[in-house]
Amino acid sequence: MRAAIAIVVVAAIGAATLWWGTDRGGAFTSEAARRLDIAAAPRLLPAATFHDQTGTMVALSDYRGAPLVVEFVYATCPDICLTLGTAFEQLSATLPEKARFLSISFDPRDDTEQLGWFADRHGAAAPRWRVAGIADEQARNALLDRAGVVVIPDSMGGFVHNTGLYLIDAEGRLTAVFDPEDIEGLRAALDVYAH
Repeated sequence: MRAAIAIVVVAAIGAATLWWGTDRGGAFTSEAARRLDIAAAPRLLPAATFHDQTGTMVALSDYRGAPLVVEFVYATCPDICLTLGTAFEQLSATLPEKARFLSISFDPRDDTEQLGWFADRHGAAAPRWRVAGIADEQARNALLDRAGVVVIPDSMGGFVHNTGLYLIDAEGRLTAVFDPEDIEGLRAALDVYAH
């Protein structure tokens, strides 16, 4: 009888720990927990000024008044950034002309030429779709931190980073993060703003 009670107690403690550690069963990874947190409590992004693929300076605040879709990339990324760029290409081809996209490079080496190369590769044309970099390291790090973007230099001169399509509302608040494959989910979220 004691063994049965001990098993039940251990199982209950394990279940409670799993429930607490997975945000009430809703998130089994830290990335999922981050996305749930953003959806539950949208966050204002810090001010940032970018240089885009044409050399034009633009501020994040310039996008206020309409929703914006953002991705965080680096121009020479050999894999996941290609997936992100492809997702933006699909969105750009199917969303109304007023939809705006911003690909933000976190690589300080991405100058106007590199940004232009990435833009050309994916058909990004300013002002609708800007590919931009942030020269100021402190501003870049503040934006990455607030958006929850993790960037780790690898041993080959590139980066390992988390990924997503970030929805910024008309007030400049990050409201949701979608998987690059979840084009329909992002499109549905943007439709809410259209009505």
